Amino acid sequence: MYCITYIIKQGDTLYKISRHFNVSIDEIMKANPLVNVYNLMVDEAICIPVNTQTKNYTNFTTYLVADNDTLGSVVEKNEIDLGDLLSLNDLKEIYLQPGTTLKLPITGAEEGGVTL
Repeated sequence: MYCITYIIKQGDTLYKISRHFNVSIDEIMKANPLVNVYNLMVDEAICIPVNTQTKNYTNFTTYLVADNDTLGSVVEKNEIDLGDLLSLNDLKEIYLQPGTTLKLPITGAEEGGVTL
């Protein structure tokens, strides 16, 4: 299991976090056996499990991280899996630095894209 660290913020719930990262509540609970997931504490770090079994992509493009980009927004905009994004870019944190260039797989109808 690959794990990214998430810091609990005011108003977070396990359900909200699971929907944001597209991970089941059960998977989050299994990845955090010592954390009281029913009483999340602000500034507490938890593990968000991510499937890192990437597909065999042949075409890639690049993406320049903008000021307000998050892992979730990059995944949504580009319709890719979070695990693929993390493993292709060797990302260990959930926070992206503006100006960073990410490697993204080209999927579906865009498959005729540029190979890096």
